[in-house]
Amino acid sequence: MNRMECRLLFVYGSLRRGFELHPHLESLGARFLTEARVAAELMERGAYVGARSTGRAGKWVRGEIFQLPHPAQDLRHLDEVEGFTPGAPQGNEFVRALVSVVLGGGARRSAWIYWLGARTRSTRRIVSGDYKAWMARQSTGGAYG
Repeated sequence: MNRMECRLLFVYGSLRRGFELHPHLESLGARFLTEARVAAELMERGAYVGARSTGRAGKWVRGEIFQLPHPAQDLRHLDEVEGFTPGAPQGNEFVRALVSVVLGGGARRSAWIYWLGARTRSTRRIVSGDYKAWMARQSTGGAYG
């Protein structure tokens, strides 16, 4: 498959349903398909989070899969939202890449993800790997979990 033919997007932070950047996906007409997870770690970055692939078993970031109606055009818009400039990955806080995701039923699919850039320093790992759960704990004064 041509990379730009991939219509699936995995989101794990503020692009998820119910969070501040989700209206960008709605405006594109992206369709929610299912919950999913990727082998990675979720990192707290102050006001937002980012994911890093770890290659270690047992570390998962939970999120959602959306189908993009016009992948090439939609990804250009989302690149702007995420501050990603294709062709200059070293200067980006986030880097778009294809990743293997595990869908709710256990099947694997390829999807786009915005990883933390290699030079982006992280503050703390969010043990649960779930932005939604982490935000709920933040609003009740909970710790990193």
